[in-house]
Amino acid sequence: MRIKEKKMNLVLIQKHLGRIPNSTEKLFLQHFWKSYQNQICFNLEISQSEFQPHDGSNLVLIAQGKSDPRKIVAKHVIHALNGQAIAKVTKGNDAFILGYSESLPKYAPGNNLCVYFISGSKIKQSTRELHQNEWLDGAIPVHKGGLGFTLYQLLNRYRCGIEIEWKHKDEIKILSKVGAHGLLILIKRGGVDQFQSLLKKTKVDYIDMGHLTSDSKWEIFIRRKSVLHIPNPVLDILVQQAQGFEELKMQTSIPNLPSPKLKSKKSYNRELIKLVKDHDAVADPYSYLKSMEIQNAVYTLVKNRVRFGMALNDNHYINYNDYKMKSIAAIANSARQLACAGIRPEICSGFIYLTDVNQNENGSFLKGIHDAGQILNISIEHLSFTRSRDLPQGEFCTAGTCLGDEIFPGKFREPDQFISIVGSHRGELGGSRYLSLLKKEHEGNRPIVDLIMESRLQEAILTGIQGKLIQSARAVGRGGIAVSIANSLEINNGLGARIHFSRRLKPEELLFGETQGLVLVTVKEADLMEFERVCMTIGVPATTIGRVTEDGNFTFNELIKLPVKKFN
Repeated sequence: MRIKEKKMNLVLIQKHLGRIPNSTEKLFLQHFWKSYQNQICFNLEISQSEFQPHDGSNLVLIAQGKSDPRKIVAKHVIHALNGQAIAKVTKGNDAFILGYSESLPKYAPGNNLCVYFISGSKIKQSTRELHQNEWLDGAIPVHKGGLGFTLYQLLNRYRCGIEIEWKHKDEIKILSKVGAHGLLILIKRGGVDQFQSLLKKTKVDYIDMGHLTSDSKWEIFIRRKSVLHIPNPVLDILVQQAQGFEELKMQTSIPNLPSPKLKSKKSYNRELIKLVKDHDAVADPYSYLKSMEIQNAVYTLVKNRVRFGMALNDNHYINYNDYKMKSIAAIANSARQLACAGIRPEICSGFIYLTDVNQNENGSFLKGIHDAGQILNISIEHLSFTRSRDLPQGEFCTAGTCLGDEIFPGKFREPDQFISIVGSHRGELGGSRYLSLLKKEHEGNRPIVDLIMESRLQEAILTGIQGKLIQSARAVGRGGIAVSIANSLEINNGLGARIHFSRRLKPEELLFGETQGLVLVTVKEADLMEFERVCMTIGVPATTIGRVTEDGNFTFNELIKLPVKKFN
């Protein structure tokens, strides 16, 4: 890590302190620096990629990765926000954890508050009771090895100092101890006795960390004797000198990929069957809570009579050489799936893998994350970062609140409904599953995402669902429109689809192009004009391409003619 390779500059400290630090101060500085290094990794990347819109959500989503050197503990973030974990999807040692709070607290700590550090397995119950008391002034998450850094951030943010009294000098080591993680609790002086009684009742481990002062300094007493006196601005200078961050570098050019040479055919029945099987055979590497349901790759659960949903991007197989577009396409993909399920995307997190050498690609990838959050109005935070030898990549999860009581269907439900696509079909084949059948997945133009149009698309879908104008919705993805239609048909209910779709595209592009920003919907005849009016008002194209039939067959122009049972 770039930050970890730096050594603490004792000469700089001595210069600004105006004297040689004593032995206790050297021990403090050593463990502060270690804690700082533990938690400051990827600070530049975080600042460049995360985004929080002005209108906050009651949801919090955290990517908790074992290989992230910051060792973020999701439950501490949730408990600090007076929330509860409601859902979890895991892959190996990594997990996306969704939390919910009915009222996210906004604290503004003042001077002369008492500071306690609580830890252990019994925090959950005590924090629920803590947040009900007026004498609680704040709760701040402390991650593994990060107590010293968290205290520093607290003092720096609120321009205050702290006085700590310990029995032994060795207690300073807790500032960087990996096993010390939990919550910093800020208590008004009048509530100290009640606070300590509550901790004894709930049997929570705690350490008295002293109290905040108006002077911006650290002061530590050992057996009532002052042994350390360091102004917080001295640590500021040390931190600022260590960071030395530069602006992120961006890709200046995107390599051109050769266009695939394809021979058009009269029928693509075999290719469609193969691609439907390929789609069905994809194993979901994530596991989820038993209380959750999964439909169309969207995980949902009900909490306090409200349904919440989570969706992961499912376009990892598309190899982008435009790294800004790579992250944009992934986040838009997960958000689009939620919108099609009738869930408004609110928050996003992800596992980010960055390389030490390809800084231009890293910078472009991170900029894409930020831009996606900003334009789609999704809060992006609590990302998990890891160094990788490969080019930058990521897995993203988006979460939100369902517009209704049930998840919106992705299957065709009734005959005679019109089938429409919302968005503009460009037929990009680059990285598609169709080209993978031909061993040409590294050729062709990759799908692009226009974030402004994507935002309009999702708004049109959510408006159509809320107004009961559309009957089903499915994001076009793996395999293209033909596969999406096939997957929208139930094998045993006798329904089929008849498609007549004209575009200046090659047959393969029309059928199997994996354009991002395209949604397949069904609409009743009586609602078609109103839905098209909604799309026109929002500013997104909508095109009717066919109808749901009751003959059990799927036909697409003259290119596909198959009984739906063939997809079994």
